[in-house]
Amino acid sequence: MTTSEWPVAFFDDDYLKIYRPMFSPEVTGREVAFIESALAPPAGGALLDLACGYGRHAIGLAGRGYRVTGVDFNPRYLAVAGQDAAAAGAAVTWTQGDMRELAFDRAFDGVYSYFTSFGYFSDAENERVIAGVARALKSGGRFLLDMTNRDWILTHPQQRIWNQLADGSLLMEEVSLDLVRSLVITRQIHIAPAGGTRLTKEYQLRAYTCAELTALFARHGLAVREAWGGADRSAYSTESRRLVLLAVREGGDG
Repeated sequence: MTTSEWPVAFFDDDYLKIYRPMFSPEVTGREVAFIESALAPPAGGALLDLACGYGRHAIGLAGRGYRVTGVDFNPRYLAVAGQDAAAAGAAVTWTQGDMRELAFDRAFDGVYSYFTSFGYFSDAENERVIAGVARALKSGGRFLLDMTNRDWILTHPQQRIWNQLADGSLLMEEVSLDLVRSLVITRQIHIAPAGGTRLTKEYQLRAYTCAELTALFARHGLAVREAWGGADRSAYSTESRRLVLLAVREGGDG
C-alpha cells in the first residue's frame, strides 16, 4: 500500500487511541461469538481475519481453538496484536500485507472482514480483494462481510454523531453520501478533554448496495446465503445501520 492512499494516514496511533477503548471485552466477545456461529468452521479450522487491525477478533477466535491468520498492512497494529495475543496465551499468525494481493490458495475454512474493512479502493481494486478471498477459501468455505449500510445513510442524510470516550474526550463523526460516486464521506473531529487539541480526520469509502455486492461475489464463485442488518441477525432494511453478508465458496477453481 502506497503512502498516498488514505488508509495509511487514517489508521495511525491516533485511531488506536480513539477506537480501542470503544470496544470492551464484552462487545468483542459477542462479535467473536457471532463470527464463529456464522462461519461455522470445523473444530480447529483455519480462519483468515482480513484487515485484522490490532487483532481483537483474531485473538478471540484463536482462544476458541481455531488456527487464525491475521492480515493487515499496518506493522504497528500487528505489533500491538502480537503483544495482546501473547498476553492472552493465543497463537495467531500475523502477516503484514495488502489485501489486494492475497497469496493464499484454498487455505481457509472461513474468511471474515469486520467493522467496514472493505471498500477502501477503486472498484477494480476492491474486486481484486474479493477475488483473493474466493481463492483463499476452500470449497464450501464461508466469507462473512460486515459493512456500514449505504442505504441507511441514503435515507438518513447528514448524520452527525457525538461520542464521549473513556478519557473524557469527544469524538464527532459527520457522515454523508456522494450519490454520483457512491462514496461514504466521513469527517471526524476529536476534541481532547478540557477543550484541548482538536484532531480532524476524513476518509472516503466506496459503499456498495446489497445487490452490487451479491453480484460482485457471484463473479468469483461466492454465493450469498444470508443478508442481515447486524450481528443480531435482524432482517436487513434501510433502518439497519449495518449490512452483513454471509457467502459460501462454491466448488471448482473459478
